[in-house]
Amino acid sequence: MACIWLHLLLFFPLLAWCHRQNIACSDPDVTSTSKNKDRKFLLLGSEGGEGAGLGNLLIFYPSAFWFASFTNRNIIIADGSVIGEMCRIIKCGFPFASEIALAFPELFKEDKTLKHVEDIKHTDMLAYMDGSKNITANVVRGWGYQAMSDWWVYFNTTVHCVHRITGCDLGDIPCGDRHAYQRLIRGPFQESLTQKEEKRISGVPNHIKHAILSLPHSYAPRLDAAIHIRTQFSHFENQADINDVHYKKEVSDWLNSSECATVFKSIEEKLVEEITAVRLNDGNATNDQDPIYVYLASDNEEVKDAFISLLEKRHGADNTIDPGHLAINVMRVDSAGIFHVKNLKKMQKLSNNEGILDLIFDWYALTLANLVFAWRKGGTNQISTFVHSAQRVSGTTDRSDVRGPIGHGIGTKGMQLIQNKRGNYYWDHFWAYTFLEDYQIKRRA
Repeated sequence: MACIWLHLLLFFPLLAWCHRQNIACSDPDVTSTSKNKDRKFLLLGSEGGEGAGLGNLLIFYPSAFWFASFTNRNIIIADGSVIGEMCRIIKCGFPFASEIALAFPELFKEDKTLKHVEDIKHTDMLAYMDGSKNITANVVRGWGYQAMSDWWVYFNTTVHCVHRITGCDLGDIPCGDRHAYQRLIRGPFQESLTQKEEKRISGVPNHIKHAILSLPHSYAPRLDAAIHIRTQFSHFENQADINDVHYKKEVSDWLNSSECATVFKSIEEKLVEEITAVRLNDGNATNDQDPIYVYLASDNEEVKDAFISLLEKRHGADNTIDPGHLAINVMRVDSAGIFHVKNLKKMQKLSNNEGILDLIFDWYALTLANLVFAWRKGGTNQISTFVHSAQRVSGTTDRSDVRGPIGHGIGTKGMQLIQNKRGNYYWDHFWAYTFLEDYQIKRRA
């Protein structure tokens, strides 16, 4: 009850504040004005891509999308950013800043490189809405590293705007996120990469690989599940050489630890349990279905090797331990090394220019999974923004419900393996914004 009253205290005063600003309601994917000189833009990403991972930038992106909507701005992508690199690999829904600068030179006279654009964080967005901050620049950058896409839900005008643009229920924040992500992530992969990179993708038939690379995201085949194991070894976080002896020992020690055995066993058991439940709920016996395809992503290649070895022994085609086993095909990208993208240039050098493509393919494959199982080292319930942002992409405009059937609203069901203070492991759904029942009550009244 206390939470309800707190919500009401915060909610209703803000309803009146938004009237102090002239709020627009335009999809950033649509032309914002008929007059070229009046165009305004919101920039995604920063040149050089230093300081943040892809997941950090993508988890914040819906916040920026809706600010662009409410301020009548079109979205453009910084050419040299991590998101810019992503959009060179897969087709995105927004153009590069350099393309827009060539088309509208009169709007970019003062700063052709776009390096000194004002950063707009979620606190600035709130301040603009309540009238305490004025943002008038032709180009601003949406900037943040965390999920903040609930900021618009406390203003009556913007809530109704999101509903009108998306068709989502009033106050359904995850549905609004899905709309934003689906405007950015269009697919397919760029044609020049298709044939070259298919060779490093293993575990599934060629037609599945080709379809994922060559079809738009909404047409691409769905995967039964995906697994994301975030070990956070120091070499990954610090972009160290994978041949470093200290790195080798760190990885070896973990692979031989009781924690590794527990995590692997827990993920395998949950994978089998959830896939079996989904297929039985569809009204068909498991062995009468299409092959089961599971994508495996991790921040370490040796960890992937070890987990695949475990699955092959128990669920591979040559399994002799359990004749009634669930046959699982594991899809992966074979990488020379995996490094954090906090320094894009260094990451590309260490990975022989393969790292960014592997990173993007991992994220893209996670977005195509019906189920995602994640674990992050550290014993907390903090979800990796890499997997969390991917889990939010797919779905429909049906009301969001983390415990509802897959594909009705939320398209990817995410579950996190968590260790409590007593050392016990348990599974929980990825956290999601709660639904604002106030609107449902008001609409029924």
